[in-house]
Amino acid sequence: MFAQGQHVIWANKNNLDKRTDFTKVIGQNKYGVYVLKHKNASFKRYFILEYFDKRMNLLRSKTFKIPGSELEKIIVTNDGVLFFTKEIGKGFSYKLKMNAIDSGMNESYVCTIANSENFNHENVNFRIEYNNSRNKFLVWYLSNYGENTKLIYHLCNQKEVLKTGETLIKSRQTEIYINEVCLDDTGNFYYIQSISERFKSKNAEDFKHYICAINLYNNKTLTELINNSKTFLNSYKICYNPTNSYINVTGLYGELDEDDNMGYFTVNINTKTFEIFNSMFHTFDRRLVSNIVGFKNESKGDNLNKFKIKKLIPKTDGGVLLIAERIFITTQSDIFYVNGIPQSSYARIFNNDEVIILSLDLAGDVLWQDAIIKNQASVNDGGYYNSIIVMVNEDNFNIMFNDKLNANSDIIQVTYKADGSHTKKILLNNDQFFALVIPNEYSQVSANSIVIPINQNREFTYIKLVY
Repeated sequence: MFAQGQHVIWANKNNLDKRTDFTKVIGQNKYGVYVLKHKNASFKRYFILEYFDKRMNLLRSKTFKIPGSELEKIIVTNDGVLFFTKEIGKGFSYKLKMNAIDSGMNESYVCTIANSENFNHENVNFRIEYNNSRNKFLVWYLSNYGENTKLIYHLCNQKEVLKTGETLIKSRQTEIYINEVCLDDTGNFYYIQSISERFKSKNAEDFKHYICAINLYNNKTLTELINNSKTFLNSYKICYNPTNSYINVTGLYGELDEDDNMGYFTVNINTKTFEIFNSMFHTFDRRLVSNIVGFKNESKGDNLNKFKIKKLIPKTDGGVLLIAERIFITTQSDIFYVNGIPQSSYARIFNNDEVIILSLDLAGDVLWQDAIIKNQASVNDGGYYNSIIVMVNEDNFNIMFNDKLNANSDIIQVTYKADGSHTKKILLNNDQFFALVIPNEYSQVSANSIVIPINQNREFTYIKLVY
């Protein structure tokens, strides 16, 4: 089926596994498309892998048993699937193992990457990253070292550990927060590190955010403070641009509180020289602010607030596309009476509202900007059908979302060209399809295709969009 420019391929609902609650499209290689499933997101003792051909016909569904272990990461590579498990032994004994799955869905052990002797038998949290080519993998974790913390890393390929090393962070582990990370083509490690002795503080001066980098081959490190004592950094992303071999860090900042979005910042690193350039802070264009908060509120000096960066897309001109969405949770309480006795009920409302798009050049200046006005609110469901899907093509990018979170929903697609010109249309209409996309579970599986889990008329299936 063609939907106004996209070829829409529907999976056969009759063959899909209905025993699980958690689903995540994890990727595609030359053999087909892979989907990870489990009864919940804990991934203990087992996991299910569904294997489709590129026309979304289910070829096989297999349960992989991992007794006494937890699934830490699963990655689709060019010629198979790798998965990493944390094996829990007696006492404080832990091992991180790498295993492979071939095109016939046969499992094989590859190697043990780390064991508890490396980190004094602590129960560490393993993190596994990979580069754009999915041929370099970095396992890293934090370990206590007196009043300091060690960041220990193991660089791997698909067969073995290539290099092991560590770096010292001069803060206690309880004061450190590392979330956004990135690898370049060679496997060098870049991350944003937040240090605070008081994470519940309301003062910007209590939070210090650093851009950090480790050259894994010559042990050269880089640590640079991003913010000052008046500035909150409330959302940020990091990406690698293979066109110019630059790392880009872009985020939102404010000065009023941690929800305030006064503007954005950009920092670039040259991966060949390990030098920082173009470290700049910019305030948002007030016309963009007025478009979101209204003319009256903007004229009073109001800023944007509660926006979180959803995606940072490197561009061939060296700049980035920043896509951010307004996301927040509110609590509503009601009093009702049962036999004259007052009772209380509470509801958590998940809100996903406007989307802003900024096209930035290498220096971080705005080439063009736009806003998508939408309002999504759902109650006590974790925002399952809220938010957006982003599909990046060579010549444009597409943003998709459920227009309304009920049975009358259309699925909307907004397509942007490189110059900011755009079109908006109904991708799948309610009258014909009765469908809702599930944004948190999709994956762009190739340069021109994306696989999206979808609820169609209360039945679970997938669609593949080929552009």
